[in-house]
Amino acid sequence: MRTIRRQLLVGLLGATLLCVVGAGASLYRFLRMETNELADLQLRQLAVAPDSSLPAPEDPEEEYVLQVWDGKSMQVLHMSHGLKPLMRHDVQGFETVKIDGHHWRLYGEDRQGRFVQVAQPLAVRNKLAAEMALRSGSPLLVFALVLGVLVVVVVGRALRPLHRLAQGVEGRSPSDLSPLPTDDLSPELLPVAAALNTLMGQFDEALTSQRTFVADAAHELRSPLTALKLQLQLVERAPNDEARAAALAKLHERLDRSTHLVRQLLSLARHEAALTAAQHKPVSLSELLEAAVGDHSTLAESRDIDLGVEAPCEVLIFGDEDGLRVLLNNLIDNALRYTQRGGRVDLQADYDGDRPFLRVRDNGPGVAEEYRARLFDRFFRPDGQQAWGAGLGLSIVRNIADHHDAEIVLAEGEEGRGLSVTVLFPATPKI
Repeated sequence: MRTIRRQLLVGLLGATLLCVVGAGASLYRFLRMETNELADLQLRQLAVAPDSSLPAPEDPEEEYVLQVWDGKSMQVLHMSHGLKPLMRHDVQGFETVKIDGHHWRLYGEDRQGRFVQVAQPLAVRNKLAAEMALRSGSPLLVFALVLGVLVVVVVGRALRPLHRLAQGVEGRSPSDLSPLPTDDLSPELLPVAAALNTLMGQFDEALTSQRTFVADAAHELRSPLTALKLQLQLVERAPNDEARAAALAKLHERLDRSTHLVRQLLSLARHEAALTAAQHKPVSLSELLEAAVGDHSTLAESRDIDLGVEAPCEVLIFGDEDGLRVLLNNLIDNALRYTQRGGRVDLQADYDGDRPFLRVRDNGPGVAEEYRARLFDRFFRPDGQQAWGAGLGLSIVRNIADHHDAEIVLAEGEEGRGLSVTVLFPATPKI
């Protein structure tokens, strides 16, 4: 995987090299145009004074062939020394021709009954332009090298805070979830550090919740396990069959309570995790209520409790069907458990404006207002409760409701008796 440092260096140094090459090519093209103009001017000047005695060429720009023919007899009257002569080309003015695989620049002119031809290889001009470009571009190459070194240094210094941030995270122990320092970070790294701090804060909350859950579970399991041990000893020491049967019945009751506690603990642990987008599906609250009545009808009948459903319309939400079923079962189980014989438990699903809700209402003893704020705490049970329970049902309800962004409203039941629990969900778009 390519690192950010490598990508920056390759990109910046590559851009620098590309600019240098482009500048050099532009400089060479410009100098070649200037050289051609000057050389053409020189050819024309030589054609004006063809009889001047010129030495053999020493500089590249003096490498030319000057030839003069008589206009009538076609006799060569004058020829420069150095380069080999060329055949006569009847041209007037400038023209570029190819001779023996080489390009030449020719200038021809009729002057005073004579034809003057001056020629120069284009290779000479190109070589001259390249040498001039190299001499002129040498400082550019030096500056490019200096710029490359500066790019390496600047990139290294710019990425230093990122390395410090990485080392600050890498050097931490798994239990150290304190926020990362952001005092000396650049503005570009502040969002990264803030996101990491938020994530570590969430990890810290999750670990704290997990540790609290484990501690609470260990504490709550200790008492029923101890009671089971003592009850088993009573069974073993029972003096007769009647006492043994009573002790075994009590043992079964304690086992049921322990099983219920473990089941509630597992349900609480499972529903503490946030929901994923894939778990949100259309759920009919009306159908959930009808299914819940069928599941709890036997228990309601055994306690002579009237369990009914009121769902005047189809109520649909987006959510986790399994989680909502657990939420509803816990509310109904609490209502049936704490409502007296011959009581009443009503289930309702409807809309409050554009917000769907489900409600479980009973006419039992209810809960004093000063205890309602703590009903959702783990293992909390108000004073004076006769029915046994683990104190986890409403904690599970709260977790599931939070994952659905739902609001729980506690109020008195009908005629000021009992308890009404309403789970108010966010407004759901039409499905």
